[in-house]
Amino acid sequence: MNEQLKILEMIEKGQITAAEGMELLEALGSAKETSENSESKEIPVQNPVIRKSSYKFLKIKVTSDNKTVNVNVNIPLGLITTLGEVTGKVLTHIPPDAKVKMESKGVYLSDIDFQGIIRELLNGTLDDPDIVDVEAWDEDSKSMIRVKIYVE
Repeated sequence: MNEQLKILEMIEKGQITAAEGMELLEALGSAKETSENSESKEIPVQNPVIRKSSYKFLKIKVTSDNKTVNVNVNIPLGLITTLGEVTGKVLTHIPPDAKVKMESKGVYLSDIDFQGIIRELLNGTLDDPDIVDVEAWDEDSKSMIRVKIYVE
């Protein structure tokens, strides 16, 4: 198992915070760049990509009219690069009954180009910072549930 996945598992198990995981991933990336640069005698060419926006966090908010649901998740974009590498693996772990329930409500995770979104986020070329904005009526709680995924 590679180091990035180990760090993600530590975050998932609550052994470290997301911020600590971010620091570890950045340190890991710096260490790799240093070793690659010391092995190579070529001068690296700078990427000429011009950033339109400089996003720092992917934010996920889930709210409801009756205040029964209130979730706020802030994920540093540096961590997203690592998550992008394991997105396909994560999607295979969603239980089939959960997939069926999501699809019955019009949410098709397999249709989302996560790699493309991550690429646009990191390049700063995402036209709209609002990635997902969903409203759905929850019959059980008799309230409107709102899910918003965006970058800031």
